[in-house]
Amino acid sequence: MKNPFSHIRLIYRHSSPLVKCVVLVTIALSTLALIVLRISIQSNQGQQADLQYQAALLEQENRALTKQIAQLGTVESVKRIATLELGLVDPNSQFFTPSN
Repeated sequence: MKNPFSHIRLIYRHSSPLVKCVVLVTIALSTLALIVLRISIQSNQGQQADLQYQAALLEQENRALTKQIAQLGTVESVKRIATLELGLVDPNSQFFTPSN
């Protein structure tokens, strides 16, 4: 098989300084844009890690709250809420006071 580009002959000419400047500026701006994008990606990855940590904490808190909700109907939970949160005392309780 014959190379289809074998008949093409490249001739290099000197380009104008303006074209060289435009190419150089284009390369510099592209490099700067890539650097800015890389910094942005790293920042977003850090934010993602923080959000994943917060999500794990919220899931743990959600499990604890689900467990508390499941225990709300028990006698022990009613007594605990009445004593700790409402300041109520069981009338059948006996109290002992230490003497000096």
